[in-house]
Amino acid sequence: MRIRFENHDLATEGCGQFIDVTDDVAAVVERSRVREGMAVVYSPHTTCAVLINERESGFIEDFQEMLDTIVPREGTYYRHDDLSIRTEGLNGDPHEIPNGHSHCRAALMGSASQTIPVADGELTLGRWQKIFFCELDRARQRKVFIQVIGEG
Repeated sequence: MRIRFENHDLATEGCGQFIDVTDDVAAVVERSRVREGMAVVYSPHTTCAVLINERESGFIEDFQEMLDTIVPREGTYYRHDDLSIRTEGLNGDPHEIPNGHSHCRAALMGSASQTIPVADGELTLGRWQKIFFCELDRARQRKVFIQVIGEG
């Protein structure tokens, strides 16, 4: 069995950004020399998601509008942002920048990772499918972990 793990650093530009990481994942598959197996793409951040969908600007704009409708960035009270009542998870990150909406969006999407089969040394994505790292918070330094497991 072969296993290859890589960390890819990203610098995101802001809430709602979709970063196409498909070519990065395909390159890790190639470097792994796995012929049959799987590729796992994982975000270790609670305000990001990994999504498989079409890379088409209309879809991305529609999706962002849908998220803005369901989980607005502003105008909604998020207990997560109310430091007069919040008592957990206060170490580390600066809390003067409200991001309750980001946590709700990530939980709604529920996709910290995606697993894509590898067959004959290639990702088995559909014709229009791309793998996206989705920033649901603000511009930040991020990581995406890619692990390929299988037989050579």
